[in-house]
Amino acid sequence: MEPLAKLEWHEGVLKASSPNLPPLAWTRPADLAEARLEIEPPVASLALEDGKDLLTAAFAVVPFVREPLPKPSFGPGVTPAASEAFLVFTGQNASSQRADAFRVMRGEPKDFVVCARRYKDVWKAAAFAVEPTALTFRFEDLYLQLPKTAPRYEDYIVEVVRDPNSKDTPEAQAAGMVRETITGVPPDARIRLELQRGGGFTLTFWPVAAVH
Repeated sequence: MEPLAKLEWHEGVLKASSPNLPPLAWTRPADLAEARLEIEPPVASLALEDGKDLLTAAFAVVPFVREPLPKPSFGPGVTPAASEAFLVFTGQNASSQRADAFRVMRGEPKDFVVCARRYKDVWKAAAFAVEPTALTFRFEDLYLQLPKTAPRYEDYIVEVVRDPNSKDTPEAQAAGMVRETITGVPPDARIRLELQRGGGFTLTFWPVAAVH
């Protein structure tokens, strides 16, 4: 994946430069990942072979193109769960509903990114990483950012899509992805998941009152 902009760290500041871009800088890398700066022509293709390509796209391609993105193609170095997570990041996931909000919670351009989209009262979070790692998703960070007029729920059902690990069944490991459901999740929940190399996860938070 060829980047559209050059990124570099300098004294705690992330700087981005491009032939069509004035000098810009961010002290919080996640702010760059949320940007759509419209400096480049439309991207013809997104061929993502591994976790490094996922992060290059997230920080050095997607933020610089406002035009609709093509559907990405994923290589063998991207796990099925990471593929789903990247589609949440770009807003190309299965939901045809337009997101009411998009947040990049945290991330590092060469390591990982954690994001979330809100669809009315439902949050869909996602993360992907370059190397094997463990990430903790703090739902309370999103809960505290809800608009003052938004309903507050005390109980959620969470649908999890993740990379398999050594504790999973041989069938789940062979499938390359695990889908499971967690009930009775409070708004201050913290969910810790292990990611494979080029791996990821998605978490869909359904308020119990909204589940039919």
